[in-house]
Amino acid sequence: MLKDSTIKTMETKSKRTALAPYIFLIFTAVAGLALAFTAVVSHKQTNAGSLSPFDQKGTDPNGATKQKILDWMAKNSSMPDHVLAKIYNAAAVTGNRDLILAICLVESNFNPHVESDRGAIGLMGIMPGVWMKELKEQGIISEKADLYKISGNIAAGSHVLATYLSETNDLRLALVRYVGGASWYATRVLEAEKQIRLAQYADQQPGLSSIIQN
Repeated sequence: MLKDSTIKTMETKSKRTALAPYIFLIFTAVAGLALAFTAVVSHKQTNAGSLSPFDQKGTDPNGATKQKILDWMAKNSSMPDHVLAKIYNAAAVTGNRDLILAICLVESNFNPHVESDRGAIGLMGIMPGVWMKELKEQGIISEKADLYKISGNIAAGSHVLATYLSETNDLRLALVRYVGGASWYATRVLEAEKQIRLAQYADQQPGLSSIIQN
């Protein structure tokens, strides 16, 4: 007869042999999950790195959103496409793209060279008599002619709006002050902003346009 120790050794080897296929399957599954996780993380990091800070707040990296907004701008303005594209780009870097574009629509219909009867200049209707000194001191513009430039006017308008927002902490009140006291102006700007949002998302999900409108 075999000794007890020899029998136990044989039984242990037998158990190990029987478990080997299961151990191999478990190891294979774990390795596969690890590879899949690595691939997903790598894909997300690559995509995140390709986005600007503005894109990470909700726009898409493929330019579909931009094109939808440009199409909307073209329907509401007679300005050529290359001008609208420059306006879009200048508004995008402010971090408040839709609101800035809405103001540009209401103030100027996206015409960088317009001047109102009251002397408001350019896309966002900047009053040089009121803001010129501060805009120069802040280094936003260097001369009045800069207000007729797309980048200069939008930078100036963004500063003016931010000033009123910091003082009122209320967008509607800030817009009323921006225009000099007219409540209808805020309503028109906010409605235009809503239309820009609709232009971006209405065709992506059924019923989303009604949600945005509400």
